[in-house]
Amino acid sequence: MKQAIILASFGALDSTIRETTINALFADIKSAFPNVELRQAYTSNFIRSKLHDKGIDILSIEEQINKLKTENFDRIVILPSHLTPGEEFDYKIKIFSRDDVKVLNPLFTLNCDTDFDKRVFKIIINCFKVVGDEELLLIGHGSPHRHNPVYENLQRLADEQRLNVHIGVIEPTDKPNFEEVILRLNSNKVTNILLAPMLFNGGSHVSKEMAGDDDSWKTRLVEKGFNVRVCTEGLGSFESFRELYIDRLKGVI
Repeated sequence: MKQAIILASFGALDSTIRETTINALFADIKSAFPNVELRQAYTSNFIRSKLHDKGIDILSIEEQINKLKTENFDRIVILPSHLTPGEEFDYKIKIFSRDDVKVLNPLFTLNCDTDFDKRVFKIIINCFKVVGDEELLLIGHGSPHRHNPVYENLQRLADEQRLNVHIGVIEPTDKPNFEEVILRLNSNKVTNILLAPMLFNGGSHVSKEMAGDDDSWKTRLVEKGFNVRVCTEGLGSFESFRELYIDRLKGVI
């Protein structure tokens, strides 16, 4: 049987971010599965178009599947780097699931109750080292097309373990939103915060919405009186986090 893996990512315009996150994961997978064909695909048409203008061509998932089929691959496994089953996963990745194409779920399920979920969360927390009395504030993307309980469940996991970890989302239509996080921080008498992205590669979400100088989470937190230190590294830049994807593949390859 000829098997192939498609690493499906949203994509990234910044070359440094691509190399330290998406391409780093690609190299890790190639090393772990040297005898399996490995391809990349980006789900963002905008990013693929912009990269094409720079002479960098990344296929869509549909294009990669069709290409692999013409090369007589019998089985294709799609590994999304997306963390949660949100809009991008639902509408641009899951739709390709069929008998000869297996689509793996994002690292976080909707329940966040399995041992794997707890391991994922522990690794995320260990990626970002707080100093002194800082408390960790993780910012995820959120889902604009429906409420996504993943983030609330992750907060529950943190609370059950009595961790000084707080979770919010960028997407204003999802929650925990900024106002809810402020209420939580004040209730817990938090003063010093390490603000970090719960995103695979971050990109503009980190540089603008999370840590930018204009109406970002950082500026609004400072306006509310919090002392804020920022980490801008996406989770994909941490080897320990990328290993989770390798483990996910080991169960199906």
